[in-house]
Amino acid sequence: MLFNSFAFAVFLPVVFALYWKFFNKSLFYRNLFLLSVSYVFYGWWDWRFLSLLIISSFTDFFIGKKIGSLNDMQKQDMEMTSIKRKKKQWLLLSIITNIGILSFFKYCNFFIDSFDALFSSFGISLPHYTLNIILPVGISFYTFQTLSYTIDIYKGVLPPTKSWVQFFAFVGFFPQLVAGPIERAKNLLPQMAILHKPDYESFRSALLLIAWGFFKKIMIADRLAIYVDNVFGNIDAASGLPMLLGIIFFAFQLYLDFSAYSDIAIGAARLFGINLSLNFNSPYLSKSFSNFWKRWHISLSTWWQDYLYIPMGGNRKGNFRTKINLIIVFAISGLWHGASWNFVIWGLLNALFLIFFDKLLKAYKSRNFVASISKSIFIFVCWALSLVFFRAVGLGSALDCFDNLGSNNIANVVNFGLNVDELKFSFLLIAILMIKEIIWERNYKSVQTKFFKLPLIWRWLFYVILVLSIVYLGQYGGDNENAFIYFQF
Repeated sequence: MLFNSFAFAVFLPVVFALYWKFFNKSLFYRNLFLLSVSYVFYGWWDWRFLSLLIISSFTDFFIGKKIGSLNDMQKQDMEMTSIKRKKKQWLLLSIITNIGILSFFKYCNFFIDSFDALFSSFGISLPHYTLNIILPVGISFYTFQTLSYTIDIYKGVLPPTKSWVQFFAFVGFFPQLVAGPIERAKNLLPQMAILHKPDYESFRSALLLIAWGFFKKIMIADRLAIYVDNVFGNIDAASGLPMLLGIIFFAFQLYLDFSAYSDIAIGAARLFGINLSLNFNSPYLSKSFSNFWKRWHISLSTWWQDYLYIPMGGNRKGNFRTKINLIIVFAISGLWHGASWNFVIWGLLNALFLIFFDKLLKAYKSRNFVASISKSIFIFVCWALSLVFFRAVGLGSALDCFDNLGSNNIANVVNFGLNVDELKFSFLLIAILMIKEIIWERNYKSVQTKFFKLPLIWRWLFYVILVLSIVYLGQYGGDNENAFIYFQF
């Protein structure tokens, strides 16, 4: 079920009303209700893939309990060596099960094609097979979420939960199920053990956040998508300025589309008394590449940091090893995003930006506004250019995009789905977004507090303008109902 669909517009208020009306006394039945509606939400797309979600949930709930019991034995110093070995075996079973399912559905054909290409380069022809495999929505997200649970229990930083319904609801919680934020069990699972009470302030901020998310998605991202799709769908004709605009617009489309999903997810969860993690924090205002990755897709970046980068040694084993670790993490992160060498190249480019430019950016500490904004622009340009590999279909198409940038053509800039007025409006919306983020960057809590202290008439005027803008000026239609970009990952 898409957030920006009529079905969800009916689903969310109905679930909200039932949740607070009939499930306000029993924690078990409240979680069971959340689990049921979450499965309806996920099964709306294809009910058959609910089996994978249930398998992942059951596997890690069972393994978590096994590792937890071994932790209790380990505290009593009973056969320490054998206990450690058994813990590793159970953790390995969790990893193999989850990564095995993910790899089959996401990377099977990629491995087959790569294997075939390798042998073809040596002049060896092999029978070529391609499996007709559908990628289950959200599998990359909930796989990492369940894995973090068993890893944290193994590390001794989290006790296993005794309630299966709380754990299943944690894994399947519908607002963040298919595209994050990737929640840690230590943050979300304890909230499943609380019988939350209605809170007007939370409801108010939740609805405003949801509305802002729809504004970013429907008003800006889907409008930019028209131009981006036409440019990358007709690369030969998009030379010079059209290609440059297509690349810039995609950088904003990706950010707005994904952060909009996160805003709606966080807002929807807040309607049920549950607080999800911040996933984006004005990344285009970053002053270094390391700072950028602390602001962009935060739940995934911290996942890589805690469960891959630090276990490999992080920055504790010398400068050379640190660079190797960064390259490995970013290459795997690229592959996580999609079964294509383009994504691996995208990941490697961002690792190189971090390795070669980060120290230079951090060394220049001038607080001058021009110097500060120049840093952000430089980071944005590098990021936007790397996204060519993220967006283009195939390495050849990506290289063609860069080749077309060398043209000085500006004549056909309006031939890609947006006329002059629509282009001007798009730039205006982007400017509004960046001004808002600059204001928020300076003091988010103060601005929010001042807004909610405004007279009721002014706040409602803002709400009405925001909603009417989305309804009358939003971009509707398009392929797959303008699905969120990260649904494909």
